Amino acid sequence: MLVLSRKVGESIVISETIRVTVLQAKNGRIRLGIDAPPEVKVLREELTMSRFYSSPSNNGEAEALSPSAYLS
Repeated sequence: MLVLSRKVGESIVISETIRVTVLQAKNGRIRLGIDAPPEVKVLREELTMSRFYSSPSNNGEAEALSPSAYLS
């Protein structure tokens, strides 16, 4: 794992196509802005785990859900 320190307004670039920018830091929380191509899914980890365990497909494997499924 790479660990970096960034200040508000600073960014990191991943694979030349994904940029993560620190937008705000206060009260022990940070807000991140993520610029990525449309074909790259960006999800909070807890959503991927809860959907993995609660959405089995017909063959018993977890199925991929569209990003709109996470908004309901």
